[in-house]
Amino acid sequence: MTLLAPETQTRPVEPPRAATYLLPLFVGIAATGLIGFSGPIGPIWGTLVGLVTFGVFAWAGVTRHWIDAIILVVGGILGLSFFNGVIAARTGPIDFKLALLAAVGWAVYGAATGFVVYRHRLEYRPSIIGLQALSWGGGATIALFTATAMGVLAPLNARQISAGEIQELTIGLFVVTSLAAAAIGLGANLSFATKLISLFAGGVVLVLTVMAYNEIQFSTAAIATQLGRIGEIADDFWPPVWKWPKSLGQPDTFNIVRPFIETFQIAIVGATIGNILALPLAFYASRMTAPSNVAYRIAKGILNVVRTIPDLVWGIFFATAVGFGNPFAGALAMIMFSMSIMAKLLSETVDAIDIGPLEAGRASGASHSEVIQYAAFPQVRPNYVAYALYIFELNIRASVVIGFVGAGGIGRLLNERRNFFQWDQVMAIVIVIFVSVLLIEWLSIWARRKLV
Repeated sequence: MTLLAPETQTRPVEPPRAATYLLPLFVGIAATGLIGFSGPIGPIWGTLVGLVTFGVFAWAGVTRHWIDAIILVVGGILGLSFFNGVIAARTGPIDFKLALLAAVGWAVYGAATGFVVYRHRLEYRPSIIGLQALSWGGGATIALFTATAMGVLAPLNARQISAGEIQELTIGLFVVTSLAAAAIGLGANLSFATKLISLFAGGVVLVLTVMAYNEIQFSTAAIATQLGRIGEIADDFWPPVWKWPKSLGQPDTFNIVRPFIETFQIAIVGATIGNILALPLAFYASRMTAPSNVAYRIAKGILNVVRTIPDLVWGIFFATAVGFGNPFAGALAMIMFSMSIMAKLLSETVDAIDIGPLEAGRASGASHSEVIQYAAFPQVRPNYVAYALYIFELNIRASVVIGFVGAGGIGRLLNERRNFFQWDQVMAIVIVIFVSVLLIEWLSIWARRKLV
């Protein structure tokens, strides 16, 4: 009897994970930023940036070949020397045109990094070299645009600019430019090398977040110092006052009940009509069920326009049209709000349905409306019910907000009490809204479990 050797099983290759490359990426970004201290000396700056990039490539397993190190060093010397030359030759402030011209130097270096990646990933097209060049150049451009807000470039007033004065450069400018260019550029390099787009996306998000943090002058220190005022503010809000006279000379009454009922009615009308109107629009806005490409594009266009306008703007528009303080304006605004959300969510759900019943219906000679009614809609009915209940929840919250612009409901009363600085009455209204939204959310969750 012959014993057969068991078949050898090869273990599948584990796909690359972004977490594996995060440490090389962050170390490369930090090292490139520190090298910015040598920025005024272009050739040394470029040499060190090239060596750091090569180190990151070697660490990430992209390349360890000495030819690639030479390519990166030469690209760094040429690119960053050009950047320094443009900045040094300026005759005025660093404006849009000068920033783009200076960023060409970083784009040249980015092309060198892209060529190295392309040498070892020949399955790509040569166009990836240009994309990586744009990534390095784009990071530098963002840094130069926001250098004044970042505090690394002295601002000039109109008189100084007209007098021909130029901005004094600081080491911080070179450091920030290095950090921004490396965060986006190295992220693009590793994304193309590993086919993990999240590395590039992470670099872009990091740069934009830091820039926005400085642009809006966000301050954690200010938050910490102002926390002590919470006790002072709480004294004005507590205890809540539930009754007050509707006008001078009248007795105290519960003035919250009627506006809240009005808000509830606005939410019901808006959700019901909006969800009904969204149903045909959703099927036309899906390629699976659109009768033609023209109908699909028209529906998508309508949906994009409606979704672009915030509910607050719809409230202002309709309040101007039918009168401020009129709940009819709020109902119209909520109809547009509900229709836009439902049509968007439902159309994306329709895109994922099983195409088999649709093809069977068409093959049997059913009309387009019959295919939607009997083959498409039954597949998305549970989602439609769940979305409708969720949108009703949103309408309660949104109805309060649009009341601030004169579209009726409890939001109008809240804004009125706020204008009179009656913070204890404001607190009472807020408590009613909070409890109501909480109860409606629990009821909606229970209903979705029963109906879906």
